[in-house]
Amino acid sequence: MTHGHDFDQRYAETRRPFRADPAGPDPSLVELAGQLPAGRALDLGAGEGRNSLFLARLGWRVTAVDLSGVALSRLAAEAARERLAVETVVGDIGQYLAGASRFDLVVWSYLHPAPEERARLLAAASAAVAPGGHLFLAGHHLDSLGRAGPPHAARLYTEASLDGAFPGLETLRLERRQQPAGDGGGPLVDVVAWASRPEGSRP
Repeated sequence: MTHGHDFDQRYAETRRPFRADPAGPDPSLVELAGQLPAGRALDLGAGEGRNSLFLARLGWRVTAVDLSGVALSRLAAEAARERLAVETVVGDIGQYLAGASRFDLVVWSYLHPAPEERARLLAAASAAVAPGGHLFLAGHHLDSLGRAGPPHAARLYTEASLDGAFPGLETLRLERRQQPAGDGGGPLVDVVAWASRPEGSRP
């Protein structure tokens, strides 16, 4: 298991250590969440906050959770400089979700837990979505194995592996997405999911 100090070391060595991920906010998140009314958002595995900062600039009140205090300190500094409503929480996302309140938007961006943990964590993330709220997921597709994401096939996503993975939510979009590779090679393949909890339903 990777622990917080491992991520701290990566972030201490360089800005944006995960080069396969986009530099700015996730383009699909911009498309899907950009027109929603601002509310409370939870950014799981927030890192240096590319998605948290995007949402906060739109008026969202964001809680950013990550194992790396180094990454979150950079996010907190930028949020303070811009006077944005971002709360940072250093910790394990599973432990945080166990006591989480409900959010209008839950962001799960490039998190790739072990297969034995995935269903439990996605169920907990789904349970954190308030009635009328949404869950956004983006992650590396199995077709990017060896080029982006974890070097373990079981940790990568396919459309089939995410079918039915969001209990209590209605899946509105579940599709492949291609993005340019930073190494100049062919495009990388991601999976994007967008789900919502119907109004009046209970988590």
